[in-house]
Amino acid sequence: MVNRSFSALVRSISVLCALVLVGCSGDSEADKESNSPTGLQVCDQFLGAENVRKAVDSVDGGDANATARSLPAQLAAALTREAEKWSIGDFIYYPYSACRLDIPADGGGAHVIRAQVKWSALTVDSMSEPKYAKSWRQVNDQVFVEPQAGQPIMRLLVACGVPGAASEQEAELPLQMTIMDPGLAVEQRQALLSTFARTLVDELACTGDPVVPAQLIR
Repeated sequence: MVNRSFSALVRSISVLCALVLVGCSGDSEADKESNSPTGLQVCDQFLGAENVRKAVDSVDGGDANATARSLPAQLAAALTREAEKWSIGDFIYYPYSACRLDIPADGGGAHVIRAQVKWSALTVDSMSEPKYAKSWRQVNDQVFVEPQAGQPIMRLLVACGVPGAASEQEAELPLQMTIMDPGLAVEQRQALLSTFARTLVDELACTGDPVVPAQLIR
């Protein structure tokens, strides 16, 4: 009888401990979830909250559904690892999606704004070649922009040396950012792109201190 009572007591204590642990674990996960930034908040970090708000409002749709899988620091870390492993002759042009905004459109579907980044297949020296000079405009010694007239897309190239990478990387493997949208005004597109570029340049701590101005097209 005593043994049965003792066994029951042990089982009761075990169940109670398990419930306490589950409860604590659940609270911990809930806390983590509540402290994690939303996709829209991450897009704001990349592109600027005011820029995002104006872009979404100008599309005249519903609330935007934002997708952003990596924080700026995490994306910069991935780009840094690639640059550190690079050597002349390597091809590292994997595109990363920083932010995607899907804005409901009248009649179904969605207007989409996308921000992508990758190490470019182009080089700083190639910007002076006739076939690239026709479409790419030099903003300053380290920054070039390609508006792609008539298309809802704009690209930016910036010489960004990564500390710890090969010395040739800054000129031979520049950083390329792209904004694609459903047809924003040029001023809005360049505001998104220039903010996006400055965010990553800061996170990467680019050597040479490249300056990305707010106004890319004059």
